[in-house]
Amino acid sequence: MAMNHSPYTYQPIVERAPLTFPDGKKLAFYVGLNVEHYEVFMSPFSDHDPNPMVSGQRDYGTRVGIWRLLDLFDEVGIRASAITNSDVCTRYPQIVQAGVERDWAWIAHGQTNSRFLGNMTVDEEQRYLQEMVEIFDEALPSRPKGWLGPGGSETFETPRLLRELGFTYLLDWCCDDQPFPLTIPGMISVPYSCELNDFGKWMTAIPGAVNLTGPDFERVVLDQFEVLLADAQKTGMVMALPIHTFVVGQPHLSKYFARIIREICSDDDVWVCTSDDIAEHYIATSSFVDRGARMNNGGET
Repeated sequence: MAMNHSPYTYQPIVERAPLTFPDGKKLAFYVGLNVEHYEVFMSPFSDHDPNPMVSGQRDYGTRVGIWRLLDLFDEVGIRASAITNSDVCTRYPQIVQAGVERDWAWIAHGQTNSRFLGNMTVDEEQRYLQEMVEIFDEALPSRPKGWLGPGGSETFETPRLLRELGFTYLLDWCCDDQPFPLTIPGMISVPYSCELNDFGKWMTAIPGAVNLTGPDFERVVLDQFEVLLADAQKTGMVMALPIHTFVVGQPHLSKYFARIIREICSDDDVWVCTSDDIAEHYIATSSFVDRGARMNNGGET
């Protein structure tokens, strides 16, 4: 019989108790700010030559793009959910300092965005994660509670290893508009979005990318917002907006991102928060937090 390695069980949204948020808000909204370090990209035409254009494109985000975004966040009053490689702490300390001063929520994103977890053994991954949290422990006010795998990568052991290091939630599983319990006791999933991720919408070099224009992207995000807000009149919903400093931080795209943020954050039904806020609220208020773990252990059917 085939084994089911999924870290969660099936529970349709129509069978859940209504989800509520603080102050009667209907829709929880957070900006997932990916702050990343990439190794130098190699040219597709050589095994040795660097690819300065692709490498420079990524570096634009840490050198220029993020500072443009900070001005917008300060204007609107958003605390970012900073999805951060640990190497960012040592290579770009000015960014970390700016985030600490603004009380960002910090989400671990592996060591760099140039090494994924998929082929690691358990021992290799354990060492990798331990090295990562040691850097975060030194650079941040407290260890991150949330995780998004670099490149969306995990192994079957990742949730358990993260829980042992004190983590409480994952963003990797883009399968829901609400938080839900994982089968690892003490771990939950918080919604993230593949569909709205700016990387896949605007990066023309990605096979299968949609390659939207700025106005197209604005319409897609606001369409998502309008439908989720309508759904949220019955039960609380979460809208995640994942962005990258080297994508929406570009001048020709940042103006559309700014219009999106201003419109969403001006709605009285929206709880403008962080992924940490969502996880903490769900864990504190939901009677279903450990349901997935009980089901996995045979306590429920």
